[in-house]
Amino acid sequence: MNQIPFQALRTSLKEKLKVTISFLGVLFSQLPKPTFRLPREKKIPSRRDFTRWERFAQLKGIHNKKKSRKVWDETTKSWRPRWGKDRINDLKDNWVLEVPDNADPYEDQFAKMAKAKKERRAKNEFQRLRNIARSVKPGQAPPIGVLSESQGSKNELTRALSIAKKSDASMGRFSAPLDERKISKKLEQKVKPRLKLSEVVRERMDKATKRKSEKPKPKSKLKPKLHKKLAKKMKSKGQSGK
Repeated sequence: MNQIPFQALRTSLKEKLKVTISFLGVLFSQLPKPTFRLPREKKIPSRRDFTRWERFAQLKGIHNKKKSRKVWDETTKSWRPRWGKDRINDLKDNWVLEVPDNADPYEDQFAKMAKAKKERRAKNEFQRLRNIARSVKPGQAPPIGVLSESQGSKNELTRALSIAKKSDASMGRFSAPLDERKISKKLEQKVKPRLKLSEVVRERMDKATKRKSEKPKPKSKLKPKLHKKLAKKMKSKGQSGK
């Protein structure tokens, strides 16, 4: 018979269990906390695809640097926030703009600066949507707010519309209301409910009873030849009277 290595078991138990001695000399062991290994319900999400800029930066070895929140202002000789209240390059500070030598002297530089800012915002939004559309795989459901080229279902459209209403700065408080009369007729069409078999049979029975209840028209007892003779006589009398 194989002998049990009691010394090895004792050392392993001491390592795994925390043994404490009470004042009565009784040994107590503190068991580890129980753990449960449950199977995963859904598969592990796949890694997000790289954007166009991320691929370019990876090829060129460009690393993103986090911008500091405050910037040194040479005019005031102080640190000012990059955005928000009292930010640097605020319109209140830049109340005068120099006109370049090669520009039109009558051109509004403030309007030009605002237009350039709008164009930058539109370009950034277009690139963001293009990256989202590129990451969507064929056959995959479109993400929130971005619909595919083909028209989505009614639930997808209503969900995207409700999210888009609250996506502005005022959380949809000052957004223009939509005219519900311009909604396409395809969404307004409702499927006619199918009649049950009992209702169809009842309709047929009602039609049959109506036909039976209707009385047939009384037929004349004269023969068709006599009808023709009477018509000729009436016609001849009318011509002679003229």
